[in-house]
Amino acid sequence: MADDTARSLPRALVLDPVSTERVSDVIAERLERAIREGHLKPGDRLPTEQDLAREFRVGRTSVREGLQKLRAYGLIESRKGLGAFVASPQPQDPLADFARWTNSDPRAIEELVEARFALEALAASLAALRASGKDVLALERHHRDHAEAGERGDLATVVGADEAFHERIMAAARNQFLERMYDLLITELRDFRRKTLALPWAVTRSANGHQAILEAMRRRDPAAARRAMIDHLWVLYAEVQETAAPQDDHKGQMKLLPREALTS
Repeated sequence: MADDTARSLPRALVLDPVSTERVSDVIAERLERAIREGHLKPGDRLPTEQDLAREFRVGRTSVREGLQKLRAYGLIESRKGLGAFVASPQPQDPLADFARWTNSDPRAIEELVEARFALEALAASLAALRASGKDVLALERHHRDHAEAGERGDLATVVGADEAFHERIMAAARNQFLERMYDLLITELRDFRRKTLALPWAVTRSANGHQAILEAMRRRDPAAARRAMIDHLWVLYAEVQETAAPQDDHKGQMKLLPREALTS
């Protein structure tokens, strides 16, 4: 059994200071990598928030937010009066994992989808008008890879193909400002995709959404492309709300944007 002595992080993980707008995400990613690679093992006690802040050369708030994300993923656990410890691996349960993730910060996740509505619905409209033949072929390839990986149960490829599909639409919109704003969401979207696409029904639903977007692109129909993208994203928006709502007793819970506000 592992002892309760706090372990120092490998120097390779903390040598360079963190320099990014999403500091907490980088901290969570580095700690997650240390756990996945076995540098931190189940039962190991993590350094204190103060020690982690000093090693990463960031503020304690960023460390605290990064640790909160790892707790939501079930990778670490807190022991009263002792600190944070690496949790023992649990059998994978995509539904439980999704519920735990959505309840970690449902408002932030809802806001992320709302930002996607704003950027990707417009990008889909523009791409329907501006996409080259090469763009459409690339979208078809990413769509095919996405669906076939889902049939194999290859989640990593499912996530990668989904990311490539949506990034190609942003590129095909030929609007550098939309692309730059979308780039700001990439780190958050990777977490989002890993959780949502692991659900048993998600890949089929996602592939159907991609197919509808593709058909609108082929017809050069910007209105249909916009509607198809909104339909594609809306289900995720509602699922997050529905999963989090039963356990959310926060009186100030944010109201969902009515669907007709997006599609009218």
